[in-house]
Order: sequence, then structure tokens, then C-alpha cells
Amino acid sequence: MHARIRIAGAIALILVLAMAMASGCSGTGNGGPATTVPTTPPLVETTIIGDTQEQEPTTQPTEVESVVEVVIRNFAFEPATLTIPPGTTVIWTNEDTVPHLVASDPHPAHTDLPELVSGTLSPGDSYRFTFTNTGNYGYHCDLHPSMTGTIVVEE
Repeated sequence: MHARIRIAGAIALILVLAMAMASGCSGTGNGGPATTVPTTPPLVETTIIGDTQEQEPTTQPTEVESVVEVVIRNFAFEPATLTIPPGTTVIWTNEDTVPHLVASDPHPAHTDLPELVSGTLSPGDSYRFTFTNTGNYGYHCDLHPSMTGTIVVEE
């Protein structure tokens, strides 16, 4: 019985020490709280929202991915024409009641931008493609070729 109490006490002591180490407890020698001086200040991104300013510390500058959406609805692409900068990702989402397939022009060869072919998008499915080069890119629904759209990529 005494052995169980000793083991339980030892486990409790180990847990208390582990928690103290995990929480970074340390003394300064005078009983006061420990202070830490950062070696390099964090980068700060500033975002202006209305009349307020928010600052978010970050460890590294991050590049924000530009994403725009095209909705497939009522046998049409909305918007039908979209102008974007290079590096933008376009996401087509099928909100129609039938399948569609996004493909580059011309129908049926798809030679203007051969890598722009979604495969069949069932209702609720999405397809994403990132445009890296400037230019005008026509596309259509391969299942319903009268459905057309244009992506204009310009600086």
C-alpha cells in the first residue's frame, strides 16, 4: 500500500515539474517574473479597414493568393468575362442542376490552353486553374458548347 502511495507521489511530482517546464516557468533570482527580450522584432502587416487600423505580427512576409470565382448556373458562366492579373486562380463551381465541363477554346480541340480542361463537374463540384501568362483565354462547356466565357489576364 505504501509503495502505491510513493509511486503516485512520484508521478504527481513528475507531472508538476513537467507542467512547470512546459509553461516556461523560470526565476530571475530576485523572485520577480522572468523577462524575455526578442532578438529580432516580428514583421508587422498593417491592414486599413474603414477608419480603424489593425496590425498582425507575422514571422515572414506571405504572398496572398488571389482567387476569383465563376459560377456555373442556368447553362451560363457568371461572370461570362473576367479580367484578372497573372497568378490569379479561377475557381469554377457548378451550381446548376446538370453536369458541365470547363475546357479551353476552340471546341472540340481545346488547343488555345490545352491544360484548361476540368473533367466533368457534377452539381456542387468545383475546378480551379491558375493563370500565369497574360492573354485572352476563351473557354466553353464541352458538354454544352453554346456556354462560353473569357478570361482576360493582364498586368
